[in-house]
Amino acid sequence: MTQDNVEPIEVDVVIDGGWIVTVDPERRIFRDGFVAIDGTKIVAVGQRADLAHQYRGRRTVDGRNKVTIPGMSNGHRHLLCCAKGAMPEGGTTLQALRSFIYPSFSRLTEEDMHTYALHATAEMIRFGTTSFQEPGCNHLEAVLEAIAASGMRCRTGPWTWDQAGSAGDADLPNWLRFTAPEAVKRLEWGVETVRKFNNPRIRDAVTIEGVGTCSDELTVAAANLAVEADSLMVLHKSTSEREVALEQQAFGHRPIEHMHKIGALNDRVFMNHVTSVADWEVRLIADSGARISKNPSTALKLAKGTTQFGKWPELLAAGVPVMLGTDAENCSNHQDITRAIYLAALLPRDARQDPNAVSAEQAVEMGTINGSRALGWDDVVGGIEVGKEADITIFEAEDFDWRPLHNPIANLVYGATGHSVHTVLIAGEVVLDNKQLTRVDEQSLREEVEAIDRRVLKEIGIDPVPAWPVL
Repeated sequence: MTQDNVEPIEVDVVIDGGWIVTVDPERRIFRDGFVAIDGTKIVAVGQRADLAHQYRGRRTVDGRNKVTIPGMSNGHRHLLCCAKGAMPEGGTTLQALRSFIYPSFSRLTEEDMHTYALHATAEMIRFGTTSFQEPGCNHLEAVLEAIAASGMRCRTGPWTWDQAGSAGDADLPNWLRFTAPEAVKRLEWGVETVRKFNNPRIRDAVTIEGVGTCSDELTVAAANLAVEADSLMVLHKSTSEREVALEQQAFGHRPIEHMHKIGALNDRVFMNHVTSVADWEVRLIADSGARISKNPSTALKLAKGTTQFGKWPELLAAGVPVMLGTDAENCSNHQDITRAIYLAALLPRDARQDPNAVSAEQAVEMGTINGSRALGWDDVVGGIEVGKEADITIFEAEDFDWRPLHNPIANLVYGATGHSVHTVLIAGEVVLDNKQLTRVDEQSLREEVEAIDRRVLKEIGIDPVPAWPVL
């Protein structure tokens, strides 16, 4: 018997002790906290002194010397991967896409896509991500099987364009080329395919490429389909000043302005990058209810101008659901949302010479709760709160990046990386245990991916070697 002679309630998992950063509506933080999970859901969260005697876990995760936060969300993670570190240096976004990324994508088989998706989800879990938006893949059925095998929460759909946008079709591969009506049918098929797959952790998205590759006819139809199907329309938009210039030349409008003018900006629109935005376009986004994934490491690597033209503080102040993403292998070259949180906090400060431009707390929100809102998962997951599904990330806090530990928010934002992620739960299931994935064999996946990479690089004529002499 226990305190007050009441037998403790047996639950599946308890997180016993340590810092619990709930990111709940009250933003409570427990210094010595306790979380009880039964089945997929959180049934109790609070002070250890109040709860430890009330619940007994079939499994206990020792939370001492650890920091527990809600599972992190990645708003922009391509599964159409390319060989990491193999993209030629020095290209702008459009150059990189058309000379390396699109050709690489076009070579992938169904089996390749399944392997890549397994590897990508494994990497995200290893660094503490529990949910993500995939902005358009090929071989959708194979991808769905891989995502289901990973246990992750995801929105996805088929890669779709009609190659009739403002950037023209020069250097675009003769791959998946559709008319606008054909593209819409593909999008409808994507929604139907994901729903027939019937996995509660995988939801559909109406995924068009954007970046100047889609006609107005397709863009409007996709936005309307997202509303009709109660889905999200996902595209790359306002990715750089170069894209802005192309749209102004073609339409006389900036990209966000043009979407508004043609009736393609609504509360089901999810835009990636949104790097180059005018002040008055921020209000268009906020008034429409659209959602955004900012991808800071991609913006830096491809020189998109996020520090000059990005409207981070303005978008947040306007109430736009802004989350963070890491993009593909050769855009960020990593899938660590903790690193994106760091950049989200610091880049706007330096750009504005304002230490309050984006707070540490806002950066953590972008990596966690904002993702649930932006992806439309906030009916299921979000903060660590009773009734939500248990998507949880636990950091080991015993190394120099976390110690001394006075303020876990500061340590998380400014000092930590995903390498200190210790345990990850998705819907109450432990999918990373003491830094080891529980559902896949990491080493065999790496070997399979490298074999695919070598084949694809040979097919597209790229020999990735360092600029310095290799002896």
